[in-house]
Amino acid sequence: MLEGLEPVTGKRRCKTRATLEGLESGDKKILTEALADRNKWSDKGLSVALQQRGIQLSNEAIGRHRRELCSCYN
Repeated sequence: MLEGLEPVTGKRRCKTRATLEGLESGDKKILTEALADRNKWSDKGLSVALQQRGIQLSNEAIGRHRRELCSCYN
């Protein structure tokens, strides 16, 4: 039944990466720095701040990306 079982690759896309790719270079730099600064920005705090600026990115997606559990690192 499980012959040929392989991990799924390339089908799921990281929402955080997709958001970064859709930003202009200045905004991309700001978000990249915010993602790296875990002392300043909690996952939820960053998600709320982005939502206030019209960017829908959940704290779960941010957390998975920060912990390298998303498709960017698979």
